[in-house]
Amino acid sequence: MPGHLETLLAFDHQHQRDQRQSPTFLHRRDRRYALDRGEGHKPDIRHWLGQLQALNGTTAAGFPELRFWRHFTTVFITAGALLGVITMSGLLFYDGGQQINITVILGVILLQLVLALFTACQGLAGWQPWAPLAHSLQHRLEKRQPSSVLRPLFSPMMARTAQAAGLTFGVAGLLTLLVSVVVQDLAFGWSTTLETSAEGWYRVVSWVAAPWSGWLPVATPNLDLVTDTRFFRLDAAGTDTASIRWGAWWPFVAMAWLTWTILPRLLLLVVATLDLRRKEQRALCDHPGYKALLWRMETPAVETGSDATDSGQLPVDVTSDTVAIPETPLVVCWAGASPADILTKPPSQPLRAGGNQSLQADRDTLDAIAERRSPEDRHLLVVTRSWEPPTAELEDFLEDATKQFPDLALILLPVASDPSQPPAPQPLAQWLRFAERVGQNTRVATANTPEVHHAPQ
Repeated sequence: MPGHLETLLAFDHQHQRDQRQSPTFLHRRDRRYALDRGEGHKPDIRHWLGQLQALNGTTAAGFPELRFWRHFTTVFITAGALLGVITMSGLLFYDGGQQINITVILGVILLQLVLALFTACQGLAGWQPWAPLAHSLQHRLEKRQPSSVLRPLFSPMMARTAQAAGLTFGVAGLLTLLVSVVVQDLAFGWSTTLETSAEGWYRVVSWVAAPWSGWLPVATPNLDLVTDTRFFRLDAAGTDTASIRWGAWWPFVAMAWLTWTILPRLLLLVVATLDLRRKEQRALCDHPGYKALLWRMETPAVETGSDATDSGQLPVDVTSDTVAIPETPLVVCWAGASPADILTKPPSQPLRAGGNQSLQADRDTLDAIAERRSPEDRHLLVVTRSWEPPTAELEDFLEDATKQFPDLALILLPVASDPSQPPAPQPLAQWLRFAERVGQNTRVATANTPEVHHAPQ
């Protein structure tokens, strides 16, 4: 699993699939995993999910629930960068009539600092003022409702996205400033309507420059520079000040932007990421299937009658009969199973489904069956691995096949690890139960079984 959000969604999807399995099967499966891991090992959800994927022959796929957030974050970050360039270009606009006002630049820096702190508080406190708008947008674009497991994480996810966009805003603004310093002749100064003395304004800029004043004096304005560069719009400013003095402010502007706009965003982005990770882990621990999984791993599975002489036989509640392997050109290999050593006339190009194939690929397989089928074909043979338990994905595939081909008999062929040997009784029992659960049109075939023809239901 590439990330914590992906792990949470993968666990939720697995929990939903497990609802279709019997509690006894789930207990045996998860208890066996815990025993294989060894006593004393803390359950690792990522490793557990990886083991299930390896067992089912599947791979981790993308989650549609996260597609919207990836696009949303990309748009936000791109907009932040463009806005940073536009904002800094507007602040540095100089028509020759008046200087670039340091007061306005410090006001924008203060505004960015306040927005960064407000975003951090919103994420930490769990406020979701933009949740209805974002959910409505996701429903319009993705045609789906937000995942229930992601709803509690909307606030930290939004905070992380906003901090990332603010960071790109600051970086783009700083780069625009540095480029403008190189290619233009910038004239800075300070001006305010308030009756502020040069000494008072000097104390303000000294406080702003306090983080770097000790090691970068060139970016720390002195009192003379503050006194010389005050201007008024209606005055012919600059007649008594050397031209080079108006440009001496740019190191201070660059360091103020870096220290009070970029660095706070970077630190708060780290805080938002850590907060999101913490809430992701808490959401996983609070998931209704998590405690049940831990219980199954820690509680021994009690087998009744395991010491009896008939423990290896099929349970008495299994009423299905196995059938002979039919001769049919319609053969589907599920999750990598191979029928080469069992079928007398194996197809040259068997169709494949399940495993690491997508749902669309499985639908294409059903379309290929429709193209290959002739009027005489009455069976669809699905080859599986007997030692792997039936999965919900296989049940969905069989249901789709039944809907598309209601007159075909679906025959499951569980193949043992040694194709020359029949499946063991216990794995065969679970496949017989699975066939009963799927429907009367589904049967289980094994080699050396007298051929029995069952009319499709």
